Amino acid sequence: MNDEKDYTFSLSPNSKSRHVAGPFDTKTHKPDYEIKISVPNQLKSQVEVNQILLGTPENCQWAWDIHNKSSWEAFIFIKKDGILVKI
Repeated sequence: MNDEKDYTFSLSPNSKSRHVAGPFDTKTHKPDYEIKISVPNQLKSQVEVNQILLGTPENCQWAWDIHNKSSWEAFIFIKKDGILVKI
């Protein structure tokens, strides 16, 4: 049996998380990070995602603050340069 998940992580109902994706070069704007949240369509407005940069311009980390206000588990998909990140 293959238990490998096809998402980065899940976020429980009514919970918050900060996910630090990794280093980000503010001059070249690389690597390219992207986030997708999977919940039923009627609940998408109940999951807030705020993109943030942590650190200094010379030593920057790309991150998201995610708040799942819904009553459903949210599945979070993070990609770095188009490749799904699994943690």
